[in-house]
Amino acid sequence: MINKIFSILYKDFKIEINQSHLFFSVGLYVISSIYIIYISYQPTGILGLENWVSIFWVIILFSSISAVSKSFFQESGSRNYYYYFVLSPDELILSKLIYNFLFIVFVTFLTFLVFSSLLGNFIYSYSFFITLLFVGSLSISNCLTLISAIGHQVKNNSILTSVLSFPVIIPILLILIKLSKLSSSEFSWNIIQDDFYLLILLNIILIAMTKILFKFLWRN
Repeated sequence: MINKIFSILYKDFKIEINQSHLFFSVGLYVISSIYIIYISYQPTGILGLENWVSIFWVIILFSSISAVSKSFFQESGSRNYYYYFVLSPDELILSKLIYNFLFIVFVTFLTFLVFSSLLGNFIYSYSFFITLLFVGSLSISNCLTLISAIGHQVKNNSILTSVLSFPVIIPILLILIKLSKLSSSEFSWNIIQDDFYLLILLNIILIAMTKILFKFLWRN
C-alpha cells in the first residue's frame, strides 16, 4: 500500500514539475495579491492585526481552491480505468490527501514569507503560529480534497469545488483566524485548547468522511 501511495505521489509531483504551470500560476496569484494589498495600504503600508490575519488566510484559501480543484482533473478517461484495477480507493484518496497537503503547505509558507516581507507581521509566538500553519494547511487540504473528490466526475468541477467548499471551510477559517490573532501576544493553553481541539476534531471527521464517501464515488 505504501509503495503504491508513493508511486502516485511521485507521478503527481513529476507531472507538476514538468508542466510547472500550477506552481507558477499559484505563486503569481499569491505575490500579485499581496502586492496589490501592499499598494492599497500606502503610504503607511501597515495593516491592523485583524486585517492582517483575515487577509492572510483568505489569500491562502483562494490559492488552495485553485490548486486542489485540479487534483483529480488529470485522473480521467483511460487512467481512471487503470487505477480502478491496480489501486484501492483508500490508496488513491490517501495519496491525493498527502499531495494536496504538501502543496498547500508550500502555498501557506510562500504566502507568509511574502506577506511578512511586504506588510510585516504581528507574530509573538512563532512556534505556535507555525504549528497553526501546518494544522490549517491540513484542514484546508482535507476539506478541499473531499469536495474535489465529490465533483471530479462533473464538468467544470473547479467551479463546483469552489461553491461546495465554502459552507464547510468557513467554520475552519474562522477558527484559524481566531487562533492566529492569539499568536500575536502571550497566551495560556487554557484559552486556545477548546478551539484547537475542535480544529483537530474537524480534521478527523473530514478524513473519515473522505475515506468513506470516496469508496462509493470510486465505484461510479
